[in-house]
Amino acid sequence: MSSSNVVSLNFSNNSAFSAKQLEWISQIDLPKRVLAKHADRTDDKTIALDEDWRFYQSGRERYVGFKSSPIFSELGSTKVSLIKYVALCYLREHKPTNIPDLCYSLAHYFKECDSFTKASFLEHLKLLATQPTASESSAAKDFFHVLYALRALDRTGFFKSTDKATPDLEEQLLFVPRPIQDSFGVYENLDNVLPVEVCSMIQDGINRWASKLTPSLKSKAEIEAHLNAIKPKLSLDALRDCVILGLTYYTGARPVQLAKLYASDVRLDVQSEAGNRFSILIPFAKQSSKNPDPILVALPDELGKLIKLYIRLAKVNPEDPLLPKSSCAGKATNNSITAMLLRFSPKETQEAVKKGLLELPIYTPTLFRHNVGHSMAMSGASATDIAYILGHKNTVVANRYIAVTPDIADIREQALGRNPVFKNMMALILTGNLIHSDKWDGRRVAGSIGGTLHTHIGGCNYEEPICPFSQVRACYGCLYFHPFLDGLHKEVYDAFGLEVNEIIKLSLDTNLQKHPLGDDLIRRQSNVANVISRIENYQVEGNEYA
Repeated sequence: MSSSNVVSLNFSNNSAFSAKQLEWISQIDLPKRVLAKHADRTDDKTIALDEDWRFYQSGRERYVGFKSSPIFSELGSTKVSLIKYVALCYLREHKPTNIPDLCYSLAHYFKECDSFTKASFLEHLKLLATQPTASESSAAKDFFHVLYALRALDRTGFFKSTDKATPDLEEQLLFVPRPIQDSFGVYENLDNVLPVEVCSMIQDGINRWASKLTPSLKSKAEIEAHLNAIKPKLSLDALRDCVILGLTYYTGARPVQLAKLYASDVRLDVQSEAGNRFSILIPFAKQSSKNPDPILVALPDELGKLIKLYIRLAKVNPEDPLLPKSSCAGKATNNSITAMLLRFSPKETQEAVKKGLLELPIYTPTLFRHNVGHSMAMSGASATDIAYILGHKNTVVANRYIAVTPDIADIREQALGRNPVFKNMMALILTGNLIHSDKWDGRRVAGSIGGTLHTHIGGCNYEEPICPFSQVRACYGCLYFHPFLDGLHKEVYDAFGLEVNEIIKLSLDTNLQKHPLGDDLIRRQSNVANVISRIENYQVEGNEYA
């Protein structure tokens, strides 16, 4: 939790909370001011967390009357403090436009709530989804606001004192019906436990680290010279954090499974100039007669090379545990994930964290685990495959992943750009500074997309001579790419659109529910749209190129 304004509570009429929960709420510290993520040039860049919250966002003033609105005064200070904490969690992850609706939805629910347990939240979600008015937009929004609050509080251990030894929350949520909706948008699409921007940041970060730390070297002399060069500059703890984040993200392994890994479990199956193929044997969290053998999971080349580098630098023997023992594997894994996400974040984000204007969202191993299940279902994996990778005893949970997977219409909806929030929000600005082509004297990028060669789009200042990614295709969203103000970005955007349309046509013709390349192409096209939007704002603000 943050520092500064310590919340004072009046503990009268708080029978809905356990003693541990009341103590937990009493320790909430709200910052005086918080950074507004993805703020446009006309928006408030920070939000003052006063008694009443007021801020200007997306063309109008937003207001939450924590002190002046009757609904909040009827709740009491304890429930209001809990709503403020959930709202603060939301601000760390999302644009603040939806904050008033979130707070008032929770206020109406908390007013009637007489037991703050996971079970009571889940029952309320089922009620919201199945009541006759569930198809109305207001009821659907209430559902997803309560769903967000449940997840946010569960991440921070709020329910530990009231819901001991209960099943994993995400597995329980797979059996909760969702409201019927006629539209698709990020306001309602809060079921994605990991934002696509975070997934993109992790993938790009691991690729960058692998290209720097594990370049393709042939002779032993070159390898030894490279190791001697990076040892003084590389933190072994940081490399270990990178390995833990990578394993959690790509395999969905639980902390207890990571703690059971040995160095010999990581295998190099194929080695060639075209690339390597790694695999890892992941032990089951609980050994039984039904699952005596470990799970064999393929690893990306980049992560496999980073793990091998860590084993070599840490001098881990094959018969030794891959990771050092800790008093609590779960806490150690959480700390590694948080530290590595900060290292992968843009410099602006890191500076905001240092200044206390931003606190990174909490992403637990459980969220990564369910992201793996969701991603496999979206890619058309069978229930048997999902159950095997996640280490489930049966396919009940895996079938739920498949049941809640959206159909091909979601790809079409996003590809056609009908969702203005998806199209316009600046998500994570992972691209370098804008520059005019006449002022760039470094390396220029070029590549083929949609069957056309694209040039005159930007420059690259990556320190290595060989780009670890696919030029142009991966430039938009890369820290080392500097878009030209006079670049031909619209042509690149349209080229991605052609590829997306081809994917949609292929999926429909082959009756494939979800093409595995669909989301990736849409994400990359969205990154191009973000760059175009930045250039338009730059020109409107009256800069020298306007």
